[in-house]
Amino acid sequence: MKKDPIDVVAYQSRWVEEGLGHAETVAGALGPLALRVDHVGSTAVPGLAAKDVIDIQALVLRLEDDGIVPAMTAAGYRFRDANTYDPPHPESPPALGEDDWRKLYFREPKGGRRVHVHIRRNGAAAARNALLLRDFLRDDAPSRRDYSEFKTALAAKTRKDRDAYQAIKRPFISIALRSAESWAELSRWVPGAPDAYWRSAE
Repeated sequence: MKKDPIDVVAYQSRWVEEGLGHAETVAGALGPLALRVDHVGSTAVPGLAAKDVIDIQALVLRLEDDGIVPAMTAAGYRFRDANTYDPPHPESPPALGEDDWRKLYFREPKGGRRVHVHIRRNGAAAARNALLLRDFLRDDAPSRRDYSEFKTALAAKTRKDRDAYQAIKRPFISIALRSAESWAELSRWVPGAPDAYWRSAE
């Protein structure tokens, strides 16, 4: 996977349906284990250039729940147990200590389009950041434009060096998160309704 070239492409309208579809699939797989499931990341922001990867976030009460991995693998998603943490952002308000950055990570079913599923503990700083940054970029056109231009230029320069791409992008994300926190305070932001959630058949 490290050798895959980095291709940032113009926004694709199909990402909306694909994201919602995978959110529903993950919600169905996890059932009552998931409190909410959302399409996050760049493909969840209309108008934003992005890698053609659908990112899904599912929030659970406990990452240690023994039912999570079997439920996801039964739905075809492939568990990647080496990816267990998000890099901490010091500017993010702490909430759950170590669990702020812990996660369970899954890839798409074999042969499917590329999907990253991040299962995080409800209330974790990383979980909040994913929703906050998505909603901020949806709302703030200048920031969305700047991020698109930055990512497109960076991908062109680091296309075969994924580590360099991530290392250079990280400070930009930190700046964007600080802007997003100011926006959240001014707008009294709270996460909206989830993209998907488990619904009992009863």
